[in-house]
Amino acid sequence: MAMAKYAPLVRYLRRQRTPEVTLTFRDIERIVGGFLPKASSDLDWWRAEAAASAPPQKRAFAEAGFTAQPEIRSERVLFVRAASASLHGPQAAG
Repeated sequence: MAMAKYAPLVRYLRRQRTPEVTLTFRDIERIVGGFLPKASSDLDWWRAEAAASAPPQKRAFAEAGFTAQPEIRSERVLFVRAASASLHGPQAAG
């Protein structure tokens, strides 16, 4: 299974009790037991997508029930539970 690399991240995120979780790229690498690819410096790499044809990390974020809001320059990612993402995302009305 291609998504196996990101299964530990799915488990980690599912165990969190807060609506938001901030992880550094290094935290994520420790959780998955390997380096993030160079493509992770692209914002689109972090978009959650449940389609079977989606890349494994996108399916993993979706399966965990989180959206990712990366800060590429600071190498941090804010994971927001999908149910609360509309309240925190850039599309939220103020």
